[in-house]
Amino acid sequence: MKRRAAQPTSISQAVCATAGPPCPVIFFNVTQRRRSEMENFRFARVFRSRMILQQNAETEVWGFGARGKVIVELSGKESRRAECESAADGAFRVKLQAVAGGDEPYVLRAVCGGEEIAADEIRFGDCYLLMGQSNMSYALSAAEGREEWTARARGCRISSLALSEDAPDTAKIFRPVAPLCDLRKDYEYVTERDEKFSSLSAVGVMTAVRLYEKTRIPVGFVDTSMGGLSVESYLPREDAEGDGELLEFLKRAGRYVSAEAYNRCGERNFTQLGGVYNEKIAPLEGLKFKAIVWYLGESSAYDYEYAQFYARELIKIVSRCRKLFGGIPFAAVQIAPEYYPYGDRYGYLYVNESISLLQEKLENYFAVPIYNAEPRWLVEDGDCYYHPIHPVNKAPVAEALVRVLSENKKFPAIGNVRREGDHFICRVNDAESGICRGPLYGFTVCGENGKYYPAEARAEGKDCIRISSPHVNKPVHMTYAFMQEQRECNARLKTGEAILPYRSERGSVRKGYYFSPPYWGLREKFVRENCFGYNVGTCRLVPCWESGKIYGAPVKIFHAGGGLKIKAKPSNADYFFFGVSPNICLSGIVNHLSDFDYLSVELSCSEEASFYGIAVRDARGEVFRFAPLEGENMADFLPLSKEPRRYCVEFKRAFAGDMSVTDCPPERRDLFVQAEFLFRCKKPCTVFLKSLDLSDEPFYASYEREKQAPARLDAQLPSRQ
Repeated sequence: MKRRAAQPTSISQAVCATAGPPCPVIFFNVTQRRRSEMENFRFARVFRSRMILQQNAETEVWGFGARGKVIVELSGKESRRAECESAADGAFRVKLQAVAGGDEPYVLRAVCGGEEIAADEIRFGDCYLLMGQSNMSYALSAAEGREEWTARARGCRISSLALSEDAPDTAKIFRPVAPLCDLRKDYEYVTERDEKFSSLSAVGVMTAVRLYEKTRIPVGFVDTSMGGLSVESYLPREDAEGDGELLEFLKRAGRYVSAEAYNRCGERNFTQLGGVYNEKIAPLEGLKFKAIVWYLGESSAYDYEYAQFYARELIKIVSRCRKLFGGIPFAAVQIAPEYYPYGDRYGYLYVNESISLLQEKLENYFAVPIYNAEPRWLVEDGDCYYHPIHPVNKAPVAEALVRVLSENKKFPAIGNVRREGDHFICRVNDAESGICRGPLYGFTVCGENGKYYPAEARAEGKDCIRISSPHVNKPVHMTYAFMQEQRECNARLKTGEAILPYRSERGSVRKGYYFSPPYWGLREKFVRENCFGYNVGTCRLVPCWESGKIYGAPVKIFHAGGGLKIKAKPSNADYFFFGVSPNICLSGIVNHLSDFDYLSVELSCSEEASFYGIAVRDARGEVFRFAPLEGENMADFLPLSKEPRRYCVEFKRAFAGDMSVTDCPPERRDLFVQAEFLFRCKKPCTVFLKSLDLSDEPFYASYEREKQAPARLDAQLPSRQ
């Protein structure tokens, strides 16, 4: 008997009957193959040595080039056998009874007309299908902790089939215009012992390692991801064209490619409508998986409309996967925290909202939040290809996925929201372990005027959160973690699972939304400024508060007791002024100085000192000062004492350099680039700053003012006429 491994068959090509240069069109129906292309008896290309098949599930095996009766055998610790007659085109397909998982190797053989083909070192365990773009395909070799994960993997049994591209130039990647019956080329399974292992998906490897460590069962994954893919690349053409509204959107967005125009998109060839589905998903029909992992959405982070159609497309993709692979779990990872300077600048929030909402609509669908993971993006290895859109710390993503894949548990999500007086009571679904106690941050509420304010929130009972704001008497809507900077959003279960971001109203972000600026909470020392790429501004941690940037006197800043402790040694060179500056001009972060008319703050000082309000600098370099209020009037300064007191600053009016009063409407405040809380003291001192609050109503304070020294007439500026 002649025995040989399966050989690749050629791919039929034709020239489109349209104007322009020839473009390859890949035929997909096996009956369209010429007889000479079917002479090789072989398995489908997914069946190769060292693969891991899904345990405890009926195994389908198929192939091509058969003539007559085909016998398929699986031999190892157990044995399975099935036979069939090949179709007229030479295709064959059999079903083998389920096999339990374990480390024992198996050999898969098929015999037809005296020819035998085989694949060995096959094992049974849990197999996963990976779909996504660059944060899924991102290699282990460039990830944080790669040495540790590589070493841990050597103690596991892992095998991956990475369906990678041939051409580094995306303009030279040609996708099949219709679904293929088999993979386009031969790929090889890579295991934990291979040199190529570090080139595999970091998310895939880390997830596989953690799953193996929990179950001691072999883990396999088929990776179809590629950097830059759009959601449309996984969407079958017929599903897109069968939805009139979606089709109109795709045409308007420039994402629809007709069959006649296929592979004429230049560098966007690789992500054409249905291309990845046709080439990498459809040929796997019949293969069994434990679950599907989806990590894609960055290419839809534009505006609310894009996110709405992203959700629509993702529903169709899930439905198609269910037809191909059954009703297995579908885990959708939310995209990594990133500022996308496109559309209305809130695309990141909209896409993740769409991913979350599908958990309410689809069975066996799991939204996986990662906003609570610090998005580190650089590995100190001397290379310069890193990009802030690609966090290198993939371990938190893997850990979140392991919770879903190993336990089939959904992440907690805010479900029912009801109003109780001037409070909201939110019930959290899937909160079995209970919500963490203590203050919860990241919530906002709005009243009938539609303007949002930061809210106070605390867990109540096992699965409820009580939310309120002193500025909203009749709350209408609420949000949680619906903001670009989410470092302070800390609502989670006692077992550590983050609660999914939420808002009770839908639609584009409008005027009136509140996105907690980093200086407001006084709890975080640093904020991550993200300028999307490294070409302009990069992505870095910057202090939330620094020594005063306008007056320039150095101070030492400590975070203590829920506020700031500011130690200063004022000098005559600085007129005994000193201060602290919140970073108010950061990429992608709203400072809200133009959205509210008043700011109040609790202050005290270890020595006799004065509070001079807030100095600001605009984009032209001009400096103004928002003075503290004494009653309804602007005071030059107010005294500080050792006892904490509340002070209020009005943003509608400011002192100019000659102490004249100038109006500061919102459009003028939009131009402010620096701010400094300004103090004066003639001794070394410590100022305590706590409880910042932005509002539309003043907090009037009437304190006895210290007697001011008489002004020197020879130093006064002329008054304005």
